[in-house]
Amino acid sequence: MKDAPPPLFNRAIRKARSLAMRPKLKAYLEGMDSENPLRGLPARVVGDASADPTEFFNHYDGFAFWVANRLAQRGVPRRILDIGSPKMQNAMLSASHDVTAVVLADADDRFSRVKYVYHDVTERLPFDDAVFDCFTSTVAIPLIGLGRYGDRVDPNAIPNLIIELGRVMTDAAELLVSLTLGPNMLAFNNSWYLDLETTKRLFAGWTLVETVIDQWSSPRMKNEGDPADRFIGPERMPNISQADYRVMFCAFIREGRS
Repeated sequence: MKDAPPPLFNRAIRKARSLAMRPKLKAYLEGMDSENPLRGLPARVVGDASADPTEFFNHYDGFAFWVANRLAQRGVPRRILDIGSPKMQNAMLSASHDVTAVVLADADDRFSRVKYVYHDVTERLPFDDAVFDCFTSTVAIPLIGLGRYGDRVDPNAIPNLIIELGRVMTDAAELLVSLTLGPNMLAFNNSWYLDLETTKRLFAGWTLVETVIDQWSSPRMKNEGDPADRFIGPERMPNISQADYRVMFCAFIREGRS
């Protein structure tokens, strides 16, 4: 591993970039129209802040849209229980829905309408029966019980949680979750990778009604191919090699419901 450049060298580079930006600043200021309300305001060179404008749309973003889109199609506010999704996703959903997020640490959120409950979900959920009509979780279920984020190490935590979801969800509830799809394997203490059939068995009592796979969610596949072919159904999924995975969005409803 290369040593980091010395501080003096970094200062010299920043100074050189600042000097190079001064002619650009001068031309910028001189090009202002006389009626521009910004003309004459203080200005200084802070360095070259040029950056790549590309912003990658990752699987977290894709899942957040997928969830919001499905909820919007319902057209009614939902009572959502969430485990492990990004705080921004929950905050945005809380503008239209009643969101309860189970967390292991303070989110420092005093602005959104999310209700935070501090609880380790390897234990029984601290809610009454049939109080939620939607469950959301962004690639968190495969990590539960592995101690990755300070939760209790428990080899039965995932199936026990799914049983608990059956208790706290209403009969008409749906589960909207993203999971790691791949050949069955535990990468301790990172995640479980599960194939589609094992996933269906794990969610006993629930029927999988929609599946979307993010082809670019694998570290080995990022930004490869046509973006129009990035999000696909399971019927188009190529073979996944051992220790590789894709993130899969899944919608489950109670068995026997349509």
